Amino acid sequence: MTHRAPAPQPSAARRLLDGLSTGFSPGLSLGLPVSCAGCGRWETTLCPQCRELLESEPFTVEHAEAAGDLAILSLATYTGPMRTMVLGWKNGSREDLTEVMAHSGRRLGRWWARAHPPQEIWASPSPAARALLVVPAPSGAVRRLRGRLVAAHLADVVAQGIAEQWAPGGRAPLVLSTDLLRRRGGGAHQAGRSARQRRGNRAVAPRLLTPVAGLPVLLIDDVVTTGATLGACARALETAGGRVLGALTLSAAPPPAHARVTVPARPAAVAMAAAARASIIDTAP
Repeated sequence: MTHRAPAPQPSAARRLLDGLSTGFSPGLSLGLPVSCAGCGRWETTLCPQCRELLESEPFTVEHAEAAGDLAILSLATYTGPMRTMVLGWKNGSREDLTEVMAHSGRRLGRWWARAHPPQEIWASPSPAARALLVVPAPSGAVRRLRGRLVAAHLADVVAQGIAEQWAPGGRAPLVLSTDLLRRRGGGAHQAGRSARQRRGNRAVAPRLLTPVAGLPVLLIDDVVTTGATLGACARALETAGGRVLGALTLSAAPPPAHARVTVPARPAAVAMAAAARASIIDTAP
């Protein structure tokens, strides 16, 4: 009879780590309080002050010089809590913001559609000739491999908002969200670069995957800084015969001279400040 050596048993430390990675982690995450994705306030996914940043009226972005004369509208300024929210959503650390961002995108689309009725865009009443392309700015290869196509997801919900706004007026034009641009060159990440470096990094016009001749196009991106990316996209589409109507973004970086950050105060910080003031009053002569 063949005898086999007993299989080595995992150490107590190994068993503890295995337990943490399987059964204990979900319980731990459920036990910890959630925090606001914008300011970090505990016990709420998004506090009222940070949510309000996404409920404001869109504004015209006037400092994205690299976009040329492209009309760009944005929903919020890319500073403070708004920047934290967008980055968390883009990087996947705050998946709980998906529906919040989708709601903001649909609202942005409805707002644009109210300001641009179909009769303003199409002179021809023929339904066959009325189709709007909602095109996201191209994502890099790494983001595509990770499936973090936030601009494409934003384009989907913007298109839904436009279609919903136009539908009550009768037979609505066709609104298509289509990811038809691909980067070629200038693929380095934009983070940490100066305005001049950002413009150069996105100066190369992207590649177009399908003909767009004669079709109106609305560009979509999550953030606009210098406007280089949107400007390059507009040039590529217009060179191919597309009619670029403008661009919508979730947020826009402020001009450097006016970059002010307003962060909603956290309850703990407010309490500490009040205690400090009380201490000063009590010890005053």
